[in-house]
Amino acid sequence: MASVDLDLLRTFVAIYERRSLTLAAGVLNVTQPSVSYALGRLRRDLGDALFVRSSAGMEPTARAEQLYAVARPAIDGIDDVVAGRDFDPATARTRFRVALTDMGEFAYLPVLMERLARDAPGVSLDVVPVDVDAVDRWIASGEVDAAVSSAAPTGRTATVELFAETYVCVAQWPEAVRGVPLAAEDLSPLRLALIDTSAGHDRVGRALDEAGVAPMSVLRVHHFSTLPETLLRSNGAAIVPRRVAALFSARWPLSARPLGDLIEGFHVRLFANPALHPTGARRWFLAELEAAIRSFADGDDPGSDVLLG
Repeated sequence: MASVDLDLLRTFVAIYERRSLTLAAGVLNVTQPSVSYALGRLRRDLGDALFVRSSAGMEPTARAEQLYAVARPAIDGIDDVVAGRDFDPATARTRFRVALTDMGEFAYLPVLMERLARDAPGVSLDVVPVDVDAVDRWIASGEVDAAVSSAAPTGRTATVELFAETYVCVAQWPEAVRGVPLAAEDLSPLRLALIDTSAGHDRVGRALDEAGVAPMSVLRVHHFSTLPETLLRSNGAAIVPRRVAALFSARWPLSARPLGDLIEGFHVRLFANPALHPTGARRWFLAELEAAIRSFADGDDPGSDVLLG
């Protein structure tokens, strides 16, 4: 085989990154039969299946892993030269991919999309759930442009510390106790809701266990967005990050009470490797993502009435 068509490589990269022919077709704005045909051509040209179907989607073969390692940076480089080194977000039709936690989707994503709609209306964004164990691999291979998480740095991927966060307890508190700190024993009579540990908030459950707190009942959910209406209808309480509580308080008749040192705080970090695929487009996106999250974090004064009122 003398060469591989660039469009075939683009199709291959789309399948590799999304593990789905249907999702790849959507990203490429073509039909699924077109993607299947392109994959068939690549399989014949390379003499390898490239992907095998599994319960998790289209799993790449060893040959596919090798091809992706060179195809993604090559496509990035070509796109950067064609677009010019001076990336213009106002006219760009680029697509980026970022891994976010549930907190990220609820809190940072609206701010980011507001900025993109204003400054880069043609730019598209794919959001995938953070998998802490896979973040280093995803970023090293270019499967995602960045990840935002409270996971500890591994040393294998560059990180930027964005802001520090603490936990509070949000509920329909009577006005007389709003903003008054809660002690461990105050939590036991509550109908308490927690974000499941799979969403990265395992420190909450550990802290309650260590403090010997056994709430009257516990609801475990995977998404912050389900909590406000649930708390209002059940007269429940929830332990959530402080800035998430501020969003709740701004939209629903809920308020937050601090928890003192009961639960350790955490840092939200940006995981990325700007030097790995150094295109003008990616540099712009990483700067925009960081600015959006810092804007969100700086918009809530820790002592404001909105937060603890």
